[in-house]
Amino acid sequence: MELVGGLEACFLRVLTEGLLLQFRRRSSAESGVTFLERALSGLSTQRSKSPAFAEHTEPREDFKGPLGLNLLHAPSEPLVDLIFVHGLGGGSRKTWSKTTDPYHYWPKEWLPRDPAFENVRVYSFGYVADWSEMKNSILEINDFAQSLLGEINNNPEMRRYDTRIVLVGHSMGGLVIKKAFILARQDPTFSDLATRFYAAYFLATPHRGADLARTLTNILKITSGQKPYVNELEPNSGVVSGINDTFRHYAQELQLWSFYETLQSNFLVTNAIVVDKTSATLGYPHERVILLNADHRGVCKFDRPSDPNYKTLRNALSTTVDAIVAEASCIRQEADRSDIRRLASLIGISEPPQDDLQSLEDARMAGSCEWFTSKKTFREWRISWSNAPPILWLSGNPTSGKSILSSHVISHLEAENLNCSYFFFRQGIATKSSVGDCVRSLAYQMALCSVDVRRRLLSLEADGVTIDKNDDRAIWRKLFLGGVFQANFQPHYWVIDALDECNQLQSFFSMMSSISGHASLRMLITSRRTQEIERSFGQLGKDVAPIEISVSDTIDDIRSFIAARMDQLPVENSESRVNLINKILAKSNGSFLWVRLVVQELEHTWSKEGIEEVLNDVPADMNLLYMRTLENLSKVSRAVKLAKATFRWTVCAARPLTLSEMQCALNLDIGETVHNLEKSIASICGQLVYVDQRSRVQLIHQTARDFLLRDDLDSEFAVKRAEAHSRLSVKCLELLSGNQFKPPRSQKQRFGMRLRLETDPALTDYACVFFSDHLFRTSSLQSEPWDALYDFLNCNVLSWIERLARSGDLYDITHTAMNIKAYIDRRANHFPPIGQQTRTIENWSVDLIRVSAKFRTSLLTSPSSIHWLIPPMCPTDSVIAQKFTSPHRGLTVKGPVAKTWDDCLAQINYPDSQATALDHGDRFFAVGLANGKVMVYYSISGQVHRTLEHLERVKILEFGGQDKVLASSGLKYLSLWNVSSGERIWSFDMTHQALALNFTAGNELLTAATQGDYLVCWSLSNGREIVRVPWQDGFRDRTRTTRQRQPPTHALFSPNRNLLAVSYRGRPILLFDIESEIFFGECARRKGSSAQYADIHYPIVAMAFNPNPNINLLIVSYGDGELTLYDPWTLEISHSISEVNAQSLACSPDGRTLITGSSFGTLQVFDFDAAGGEGLALVYRISAYEHGIKSLVFSNDSLRFIDIRGSQCRVWEPSVLVRKNLQDCNQSEVSDPVPMAHKSVKMVEGEIQANITAMACHPNGDVVFCGKEDGSVVIYLTHDGQESYLLYKHACNISVTHIAWGSQQNVLVSADESSRIIIRRIINDQSGWSAADSMSDQRFVDSISILLFNPTNDRLLVGGNEVGELWTIRGERVGFVAFLPRTFRNFICHPQQPDCFVVMEPQVARIYRWADFETLTEGVLLNRSREFTDRNSTVITSYQGTAILVELLKPSEDQSGRTLECWQMCDIGVNSSSINPLPGFEILGPSVEHILAVIGSRLVFLDIDLWVCSIELKSFITTPEAQRHFFIPSDWHVNHDDILFHFTSKDEFVYVKRNELRVIKRAMNYSETISLSKAQQQLWKEAAP
Repeated sequence: MELVGGLEACFLRVLTEGLLLQFRRRSSAESGVTFLERALSGLSTQRSKSPAFAEHTEPREDFKGPLGLNLLHAPSEPLVDLIFVHGLGGGSRKTWSKTTDPYHYWPKEWLPRDPAFENVRVYSFGYVADWSEMKNSILEINDFAQSLLGEINNNPEMRRYDTRIVLVGHSMGGLVIKKAFILARQDPTFSDLATRFYAAYFLATPHRGADLARTLTNILKITSGQKPYVNELEPNSGVVSGINDTFRHYAQELQLWSFYETLQSNFLVTNAIVVDKTSATLGYPHERVILLNADHRGVCKFDRPSDPNYKTLRNALSTTVDAIVAEASCIRQEADRSDIRRLASLIGISEPPQDDLQSLEDARMAGSCEWFTSKKTFREWRISWSNAPPILWLSGNPTSGKSILSSHVISHLEAENLNCSYFFFRQGIATKSSVGDCVRSLAYQMALCSVDVRRRLLSLEADGVTIDKNDDRAIWRKLFLGGVFQANFQPHYWVIDALDECNQLQSFFSMMSSISGHASLRMLITSRRTQEIERSFGQLGKDVAPIEISVSDTIDDIRSFIAARMDQLPVENSESRVNLINKILAKSNGSFLWVRLVVQELEHTWSKEGIEEVLNDVPADMNLLYMRTLENLSKVSRAVKLAKATFRWTVCAARPLTLSEMQCALNLDIGETVHNLEKSIASICGQLVYVDQRSRVQLIHQTARDFLLRDDLDSEFAVKRAEAHSRLSVKCLELLSGNQFKPPRSQKQRFGMRLRLETDPALTDYACVFFSDHLFRTSSLQSEPWDALYDFLNCNVLSWIERLARSGDLYDITHTAMNIKAYIDRRANHFPPIGQQTRTIENWSVDLIRVSAKFRTSLLTSPSSIHWLIPPMCPTDSVIAQKFTSPHRGLTVKGPVAKTWDDCLAQINYPDSQATALDHGDRFFAVGLANGKVMVYYSISGQVHRTLEHLERVKILEFGGQDKVLASSGLKYLSLWNVSSGERIWSFDMTHQALALNFTAGNELLTAATQGDYLVCWSLSNGREIVRVPWQDGFRDRTRTTRQRQPPTHALFSPNRNLLAVSYRGRPILLFDIESEIFFGECARRKGSSAQYADIHYPIVAMAFNPNPNINLLIVSYGDGELTLYDPWTLEISHSISEVNAQSLACSPDGRTLITGSSFGTLQVFDFDAAGGEGLALVYRISAYEHGIKSLVFSNDSLRFIDIRGSQCRVWEPSVLVRKNLQDCNQSEVSDPVPMAHKSVKMVEGEIQANITAMACHPNGDVVFCGKEDGSVVIYLTHDGQESYLLYKHACNISVTHIAWGSQQNVLVSADESSRIIIRRIINDQSGWSAADSMSDQRFVDSISILLFNPTNDRLLVGGNEVGELWTIRGERVGFVAFLPRTFRNFICHPQQPDCFVVMEPQVARIYRWADFETLTEGVLLNRSREFTDRNSTVITSYQGTAILVELLKPSEDQSGRTLECWQMCDIGVNSSSINPLPGFEILGPSVEHILAVIGSRLVFLDIDLWVCSIELKSFITTPEAQRHFFIPSDWHVNHDDILFHFTSKDEFVYVKRNELRVIKRAMNYSETISLSKAQQQLWKEAAP
C-alpha cells in the first residue's frame, strides 16, 4: 500500500488543480493503458520463446510493470518459486525499484546473481490497484487473491515442477497473499497446490488496517470515485478481520516473517508511521518479527546490495530457501541419480570429458591465457544477448596452445556461473573422433545443466527411442532437433577443441548450419587452419568471428612458463635468467610444446655450458626435435624393445590405456613385466609419453602421434600403422581366446565362470570392445590376425557376447560385425573368398548382426542366455546353431524352424483389404488400408499399437517428429492423430487430394502439396489454415509456359523442407523453393527444344530425395524403367541406370542406401557409398514374383525396410544393410575393399497357410489338436512340431475358435465363429489318427466363449456371453443358465467336488452341478484387492487341478493396473460366504503379460519382456523370488491377449506362431533367479502377513 506518495500527490491535486488536473490525469491514464497493452502484447510474443531469455528479450516496459504473473528469472533446476506481490497503488516493477534504473529492480537484477538463490525462480505479480484512476472500481482484495491463485495454478512452468512457493507481499499485497492461501486451503481443486505454499513474507502489511486508509477513502470520494479495496484497509474493517480470523487456522502450515517500518513517512501536511508495529505483526507464536530502518516505501526499495535493510531481508529469504533446498536435496539427489543413469543408458555417455579437461588444466599455468578472455571479441561473445556472432573460431598452428586455451575458456565460463558443455576431438581415439561422439557428449552435458533438457531427453527414452551410435545425422535429429532444442534452457556455451581432428567435417558443418539463429547457443571452436575448415566456416557467414593465434598473443604466457621453471635450472643471477628466457623465446616460434620439451631437457643439465649445448643442439622445428629424441632413445639399448612396444600401444590404441592396461599389454606383447611403470614410462619414451591424473598413458601431443606414424620416418621407433594394428589385434584375440573365457559346459559352471570374468586381466574390457577396430585396420596380407580371429570365433565367442551384454549395450557386437565384414571385403583383394575359415568367419559376421538385433531384449535381460537359449532359437544352418546347439542336451526347438536367416522378418496379412499407404517414424510404423483403417505397429516388435479409423481409402501417411502425431490423408479428408492415445486431433476437408505431407520440426505446422497446384499449411495448435500458396503462378513466367491443365501426378518435399519437387504428365520435374515461394528450376532427361515433350510417353513413376546433404541427389524412376539421379542445385543429371523398373523408391535416413520395388515384386538394394556418392551400385536383389510393390519405407536406423504389396506388409532386414562406413576412418589407414558384387535371392512363394486359431493337447503329450482359420481341425505331433493328420473341417474359411479334448471318451469338440459345434470321436490305430462319425453337429444360441468337459467327459459345458448350456457328448441339452451380459466369467472344474464346477465372475464365484446346471450357492463374495470395473478389460485364469486358482486382471489401457490374484479353491464351497485372495501376489501384476500354467505348486507366467518365468506358490509369501526359464522371440508373439500355448505332460512348451506350431523341449531346465524390484519389495512387505 503505497499511501505515502499517493496521499501527498492527492492533496496537491485537490487543493491546487481541481478538475483540470483530473482531466489531464484521465488523459494520461488512458494513454498509459494503451502503451501497457502494447507492452503486454510484446511480452506475450516474447514469452512464447524460451523463458530463460525473458530478461534479455522482453521490450522496454512501463515502469509500473505488467499485470499478471511475470517471470523474472528461471534457473535450470528450480526448487523454489519466489513471488513478489505489490500493494495499493504500486506495480509489479515499481514497488520493488527505487528508481527507473533497471539496476534497482532488485528481484530481477540482484537475487538471480546471488549464489544463495541458485535454485530460485522469481516472479512478480501485478494487479489493478491504482486508486488514482478517475473511475469507480468494483474490485476487492478477494478479487486480487483469486487472480493471484489462478495465475499460480495455471502457470505451465510451475505445474511442471514440484517446487515450494514463497510469497513476499508489500503492504496490501500481504493481505492478498493471506487471502490467496485461504482460498487454496478451502477449495479442494487447489489442495495439491496448497501443500506447496511454504512461507509468507509480510513487508509493512496492515493486518489490522491503517488509519491513513480512512483519510484516503474520504479524498477519493471527491476525486476518483469509490474503490472497495481501499475501504477494506480501514482499521478493523470486516474484510481484514475476516481474513485474520480464517488465516489463523491455517497459519501454522507456513513460515511467517513480518517486517515493520520504524521511520515516519513525509506527507505534505504531516509526518507519520503508515503501518505501525501492532498492525504490521500477527502475534502468532511461530511468527518471526524483524524491524527495518526504513519508512513505508523504503521497506521494499534499496540503493544497492550492501544496503543494511536489503541485507536483512535477503538473509531472511536465504534462510527459507536453504531450508527448502535441504529438505529437497535427498529426494532430488536420488531422483537425479536415477535420471542420470537412464540418460547415460539412452545416450551411451556416462560422464563429461572431465579427464581431458583436467589434463589440460594441470598443464596450464596459473594466470596464463588471460589475453584471450580479455579480448573485446570474446567479451562480446560471452554476453548471450549481444549481437556478436554466436560462433568464435580460434585457429592456430600446431602446438600453439589451442587446447590449453579451450580449457581456460571452460574454466572462465564456469567461474561466471554460465552453463558450458565441451568436447575435445582426438584423432585416432575411437570415442573422440566422430561427430556422433561429440553430439552425444554435448547432449549429455546439457542435460546435466538443465532439468528441462533432461526431461525432454528422458521422454525420448520413455517413448522407446534408441540411439544408433553409427548414424551421426540420426543422433543429431533425435537428441537435438527432437529433444534439446524443444526444451527451455538458459544461455548455453559450447567449447569444441581440435575440430581438425574430427573425421567427418562435412557432417559437423551440416549440423552447424541447422543451429544458425538459435539464440540460446554460443560456440567456441578451435582448430588448425585448413582449406576445408576455412571454406566451411566461410559458408556460415556473419555467424562466425574468426580469431587467429599469433606469436605475440602467447609470448607472455610462454615467458611466464619459463620463468616459473627457472629455479630448476643451473642459472645464477637474474641477468642470466633473462638472457636464457630470451634465447628460448627467440627459438620457440610460439610453440608451447617445444618450450616444454626443451625446458625438461634443460632441467637435466648441470652447468652453463650444458645449457648452451642443449640450446645449440635442439632444433627449432618440432619434427626435428622429435627425431633428436628418438635418436637419443636408440642409444639406450636396454629400453629400445620396451619403448617400441609402448609407442605401438600408445599410438594405435583406440583409447588411452590405463597404467594397469598398459602393463598387461606389454606383458602380452613382449613378455616383460614392468614394475613402477608410472615413474619410468616418461624416461623410457624420451618424455614423449606421460601418465595423466587419471593414470592413463598419453602421448605428449597429437603432433607426436603424427610424427611416429609418418611413412618416411627413418627410425626403429617408427610405428608402421598396419603392422602395429595387426599385432594389437592378434594380442587382443589371444587374450579373448584364453582359458578364462571358456564358456561353461553346464549351468552349474556359470557361477565359476563369472568369478573368472571378474578377475580377468586388466586389458580384457579393452580387448572386448576394440579388437575389431584393430582388425579392420590391419594388413590384409597378414595371416596371423585371420587365424587368431578364426580361433576366437571357434571357442570363446559366446562368452565375449555375454560380457558385452552385461555392460548393457549391444552396440559393440554390431560394430564388431561391421568391422569383420569390411576386413573380409578388403582381404578378398589378395585371397579368394573360399575355404572353411572364410565361410566360418563370413557366417559369424552375419550371425553377430542377426543375434544382436533379433535377441537384443533377451540378451540384455539375461546375458547368460547366449549359451543355452539363443543358439537353439537361431536358424539350423547358422554357425551359432550348428556349433552350440545340442539335440540331446539343453533346450531345443521343434517345428518348421528356418534353415537360414530370413531377410523377411515378418509378414502381416490383411485378408479383408489392400495395403495402400506406408510410413515409418522413430518408434512406430503405420500401414494405411483401402477400407480406411490405419494400423500402427511398434517398429521393434511388430506388435499392433493402435488401429485408427480414417473412414476412406488411405493415400498418404506421415509421422510427425518423435512420433507424437500422425497425419493420414485420402481423397476427401486429412486427419491428424495423437499416436499415443489414438485420438483424432483435427480433421480437414480437402478440396484437392494431397500428394505429399510435411511437418515442421516442432510439430507446430503441417503442410500439404495438393493436386490443386498449391501448398496449404495448418496450425496444429488450433487446427486453422494459415496460408495457401499456389506454385503455378510462381513458375509460369520463368518457364514461359501456360498453366498446366492436368493436375500434378507426384509431389515430394526435400528432407530439409526447402524444396518441393512436382511432376506433371509429359513435363520435366519442376522444383519449387518453398521459403522464397519462387520457381527454382526443372530437371529433364533430355535438353533442347523438345524438352517439354521428351517424357510424354514415359511418365514419372516415383521420386525420392537422398537425405544426406553431402550426396544431395533427387532420384527419379521413369515409366521406361530408367532410374535417373539429378543434382537439385545444378539441375544436371548425375547418373542414370536403365532397366531398373522401379515402381517405388526409398532412401535410407543415413543416405547410403536406395531400395527400389518393381511392379512384379522384385526388391533391389543400391549403394551410394560404393559409387563414391556420385552414382549407384547394385548390391542385393530379392526376387518375389507376385504383387507389385506399392510403397517402401526405411526404419529410422537404416537397418530395416518395409514394403506393402497387395494385401500384405513385409518387414525386411537383409544383412547387406549393415556395413562399415569407410568415412568414419582415415582412408589412408585401410585399403579399398573389393567392389561388392550384387547378390540375388529368391523368395519361395508357396500357398499361404491358414493360421492356427484354437488348440488342445492330448494328456500323453505327444499329440496336439488344432483348429484353423480355414475351418480345418488337424493333428500336430510334438516330436517334430509338424502337421500330420487332417481330422475334419468346418465350413470353408469359417475360423475354428474353440477346441476341447475329452480323453476319457476319446471325444474332440470344436466350435467356430458361426457358433457351430462339432463333436467327433477320434480313433488312433495302426494307420494313424482319424475322426469317426459325427456325434453332434449343431449351432449354439450365443457366441461361444468356452468349451469345458467334466472329469468323466460325459458332460460338456458350452459357455456364451449371455447364456450357458450343459450338453451330453451327443449334443443333448440337459441344463441352461442365463448370465449377465457383458460380464467376464471363467469356468473351472472344482477339485474337491468333481461333480461341480465353478464360475468366476467380477464380484462372486458361483458353484454349479455338472448333472443339471443347478446352482448350489447364491455366490461366494470375492474380496478382490482392487475393484474391477473396466468392461474392456481381460481376465486370464489358469488352473490345472491344483489347490490354487490364479487370475490376472488386465485393464484395457493401464499396464500398472494389472493385478495378480490367487485363490484357495478349498475356500470356494457351498457353505462359504466370502473369500480373500492370498496376500502378496498382487505385486507381480504389472510385470505379468500372461498366465501360462500352474504346474504342481509352481505358477508359470509370461512377463512383459516375453520371458517365461515361475514362482513357487507355497513359499513366495516368505521368499519373494522368481525363476526365469526361457523367452518367447518377439516375432512369435503376435497377439498379446489371444496367444495359444500349452505345457504338455512331458514339460514341453507348445506355442502357436501364426500358422505354425513350435515345441520347446526341456524348456524348464534352464533357470535363473530374479529378485523383486525395490518398489515390489516394499509392496510385498506391506502385503505379507
